[in-house]
Amino acid sequence: MPTHPDQHAGIGFLGLSPMGIAPVALALATVIGASWRYQILMQGAHLAGFKLEAAVLLAIVIIVAIGPLGFFVPKLSAVRRQGILQYGTLGQLQSMDFHQKWVVHRQGHEEEFLAAPEVSTLTDYGSSYQNVEKMQPFPVDKGAFLSLALAVALPMFPAVLAEVLLAEVLKGLLEAVK
Repeated sequence: MPTHPDQHAGIGFLGLSPMGIAPVALALATVIGASWRYQILMQGAHLAGFKLEAAVLLAIVIIVAIGPLGFFVPKLSAVRRQGILQYGTLGQLQSMDFHQKWVVHRQGHEEEFLAAPEVSTLTDYGSSYQNVEKMQPFPVDKGAFLSLALAVALPMFPAVLAEVLLAEVLKGLLEAVK
């Protein structure tokens, strides 16, 4: 339903599914991070040499985890367009009735206005229409996306510490916060 409050027509819960891949991504990134740390410490490799591999790893994990949700985009886009058309038409009719009753023919009914059910109905309808307008065609949860990124990035921290001193990392983080 286009008015569903999850802003994904009722299938927003699917946006949490990428979190199921986070443990696998964590395990994979841990093995890769350990390999990079070994190469830095024992073979003289440099952290900068792993930029491309790190980007590819993150991209693969995101595509595998979030990519399947892309199959819902065409259907959700169609539901949103249809919802805007249908709810827009209904909103126009309701707004015209409200305008006629309370603006054009209000003479002698001003006292009744605040208690009139039409005021509440129009407000409630506006909320439903906003849900349709805010509907997102890609049912991904930002928290799931963040958990994937952290699952890939955190195991790389020991490889970073193999080349960069912890004090320098903390100093850079503090400067970034300022």
